[in-house]
Amino acid sequence: MIQELCTCSDTYIKYSGLINPYPENPESLRSLETLTQLIITPVIHKFGCENFKLTYGFCSKDLLKFLNRNKSRICVKVDQHMAHERNTKGNYYCKHLGAACDFAIVGVDSRKVISYLKTLNFDSIYYYGTDRPIHVSWSFRPRRKIWEFTTQNTPKPYSNYYCV
Repeated sequence: MIQELCTCSDTYIKYSGLINPYPENPESLRSLETLTQLIITPVIHKFGCENFKLTYGFCSKDLLKFLNRNKSRICVKVDQHMAHERNTKGNYYCKHLGAACDFAIVGVDSRKVISYLKTLNFDSIYYYGTDRPIHVSWSFRPRRKIWEFTTQNTPKPYSNYYCV
């Protein structure tokens, strides 16, 4: 699963020959392993491996360069896709640490997936719509926040209590 977390993004796939997708900091690898154990594996057991589609995982420094070139809507300071990676000044890219991924469960309303994720040890969840991938993160100090993003990409507290 770690390899898939590091190589699943469309940008990596497009520029794979030019990007080192793997973490430099061993703490990043440990956080990715914990994300897999505490979030991804239970989701796969609940909804089935055949339905699980990882769309974005770990963001290496090389991948970040290509995402910035393409003017992607990413926010490395808070989204935890860079895990424990550090910049050239030795500071963490993201102050929340932990690790994050985006995924979809094919054929399942994202609100139903969020209802299940709420039972797990998550840090943050981003909801973009019923048929869009979900962002979920894990951290040593979980905040347990769920955000819904409007069509203008503005976050607001998630208030949809979907009944399973």
